[in-house]
Amino acid sequence: MKTAVPRARARRLDELALALPQRASALTRLFFARTGTGLSRTEVGLLAALVAGPRRVTELAAREGITQPAVTQLVNRLERRGYAERRADPEDGRAVLVVATGAGRDALERVRAEYRALLHEEMATLRDDEVEALGRAVEILDRLLERLGGRAR
Repeated sequence: MKTAVPRARARRLDELALALPQRASALTRLFFARTGTGLSRTEVGLLAALVAGPRRVTELAAREGITQPAVTQLVNRLERRGYAERRADPEDGRAVLVVATGAGRDALERVRAEYRALLHEEMATLRDDEVEALGRAVEILDRLLERLGGRAR
């Protein structure tokens, strides 16, 4: 049974639930607008998933919330750049796994390094108490993500 939430707190929770994804998305959009990675946000997302381990196209589509044909096109682009390759699934010879190549791992690390540098430069202008507040916010977000991730399983 859920406990009643005071009206003011409920409004604040609604504001935060709307604002958090918007701000995270805005940070990413700004990064890609200000840098020349040569990769789209979706390509970077796929590459990050592949660096974590081999994936089937169906798994990538579900993870990214896009269609299988769209993932196939993205994988084709990553393959043409030498960032990914397809391999037979050793557990199921009929299935194909997509894996990141060394060049793909390097490309992802370059994107992450650029992102860190951009944020570091901007955050360096913040006051110490603001930096500490952001640190606490990240810890809280990590806990929320852990709980939400646990529910998805």
